[in-house]
Amino acid sequence: MKNFAKACKACFLMLIWSSLTLGGASARALELVGFSEDLPPFAYVENAEHRGMANELMDRIAQRQGLQLKRFNMPWARSIREAALEPNSVLYITVRSPERESQYLWVGPIDACDIVLMKLRRRGEIKFDPQRTPVPLQIGAGRGAPSVQLLRDAGVAEADIYQTSRSEISVRMLYADRLDLLAGLMLPSAFQAQRNGFDPAELQVTHVLKPGYGCYFAFNPKVDPQLLAQFRKGFEEIRSSGELQLLRDMYLRNPGQLHR
Repeated sequence: MKNFAKACKACFLMLIWSSLTLGGASARALELVGFSEDLPPFAYVENAEHRGMANELMDRIAQRQGLQLKRFNMPWARSIREAALEPNSVLYITVRSPERESQYLWVGPIDACDIVLMKLRRRGEIKFDPQRTPVPLQIGAGRGAPSVQLLRDAGVAEADIYQTSRSEISVRMLYADRLDLLAGLMLPSAFQAQRNGFDPAELQVTHVLKPGYGCYFAFNPKVDPQLLAQFRKGFEEIRSSGELQLLRDMYLRNPGQLHR
């Protein structure tokens, strides 16, 4: 009888241990690691907190689905490298270009995110026409961004493409006349201009490199399927409820109007 009691006790303890072990593994599996760059109004850090439309959207999805979030904001090329090393990771916001299609699992879109060429209004002499022989122009673009390949496809020489680690650097160089044009997303560039004390109304779209690729959450293809399914479910619920459009209306407007 004593041996039977001991055996039962041992089995009970083993069950508790197994439950705790499996529960801990499950909790770890539901932690999502996010990698972004400084790209207002979509993603940025302010007072040590992750802010912006994409971050607020992630917060709402995590709250609905009971997910844990860990986030890092760093230069885009580094974010790409770090996300590749972390299976349960998401890279945001990511333009869904053909070259990237098979590299990630996609949730979105968050916004249309046209890729454009921008110049300063006072630089009226600058023209860009890919149908003609390109005139040498110094054009800024983010390192690792699809705008770099789009410039190449448009016939821009490699020597004329100046790649920077952060969008802020490109914007500051444009306003200092160290760049003739800037390739990327218009709205984040306008926010970066205002943040650095420049007039965002000076920015002007002079050519659309690619309309409507769309900005997405790009998941590592090795992500836990349950984690991806829960995130996607939360996103679709927010989109169908109208919350996503409300977030767009709140964040994706002219930076001069954002804090009125």
